[in-house]
Order: sequence, then structure tokens, then C-alpha cells
Amino acid sequence: MSLSGTAHADTGHARQFGFRAAFVTGYNINLRYDDSPYCRAVQPGKEPAKVCGYGAPLGLDLALSFAPLDFLEPFLWFRLGLENDKQTGVRPLRLLGAGARLYTSSASRFKIYVEPALAIELQDGGRAPNSSTVTKKDLIFHLAAGPQFDITRHIGVFADAGLTVGVFRSIHSSFELKLGAQVRFP
Repeated sequence: MSLSGTAHADTGHARQFGFRAAFVTGYNINLRYDDSPYCRAVQPGKEPAKVCGYGAPLGLDLALSFAPLDFLEPFLWFRLGLENDKQTGVRPLRLLGAGARLYTSSASRFKIYVEPALAIELQDGGRAPNSSTVTKKDLIFHLAAGPQFDITRHIGVFADAGLTVGVFRSIHSSFELKLGAQVRFP
């Protein structure tokens, strides 16, 4: 209890398990290697495009976490693409990875976080336009930051902007926007 007689609302995440779900979308920029899938249909008499930009398919991010401390929340992360990448012919994205959220003002309702993560792609390839079957998996680097507002000690909403980069199939970057909610227990 504070001096004013009201209870202090501690919304730190220490010693809580969490589940997050968010919608993610963005803009992809794809820089192809010579043996990469095409990022745009090849026009007769022209070389395949080396660089393409296009809207990213909508995805769903899911994460399970445990916060040993208020400011540190490691998590396991799964991203599920909701449609094929029509530009490259790759089937809906499936990422599995791990990362951590690092919070500022971790015990207050409103906090800012930075979220680094690393993932691998799990989806099978599909067929790229005018290209062979895509079989190469990719290593993904992810970095995002944004605000979180904890409605209660057990429920929060968040939004962030970030960058996700793959390096093996091609250098493909996605500038992302994410909006979601988190539940925590006990």
C-alpha cells in the first residue's frame, strides 16, 4: 500500500510465464544471389531482376516466454505465414526460433522493449516463378522494438516495428509492423 491508501500496481513480469500472439505484416526487399529463386517473373529477353521490393504476406507470431527478472523475458518463437509468398513462390512462412525481450521501466504499466531473436525456416520450398523448386532453408535474424502497455499484471498489449533478415536463400529483408497481446501467469 502506498501512503495514499491505494495498492501499488506492479506490472513487472518477473517469475511469470507468458504467451503472446500478434499479427505481423511489412514490406520485403529481396537481393538475389545468382542461384536464388527469382523474386519477379522473368520478362522475355531480359535478365532476371536482382533486387525486388513487395508487400509481405500477413503472418501470425506466437511466443512462449518465462521472465526470470522484470527486465528480461527470454522466449521461444513461432511465425506462421498465412499465405504463399507470391513473388518468390515460397510456401507460407514457418519460422522457429528463440529470443529475448529487454524492457525499460520494467515494473511500470507502460514500457518499451527491444526484441532480438534468431530463427530457422521450417517450410518446404514450393516453386519460384520461372525457376526450379526452392529447397534451401534459411537462417533468420530478427530485431524489433516498441511499446507495451500492461492492462493488468497478467494481460498486456504491444506494437512494434522491426527488421527480419534471411541470408542463405538470398539476402531478404522484411521491414515489419506487429500488433498483439500477451497473457502471463501466475
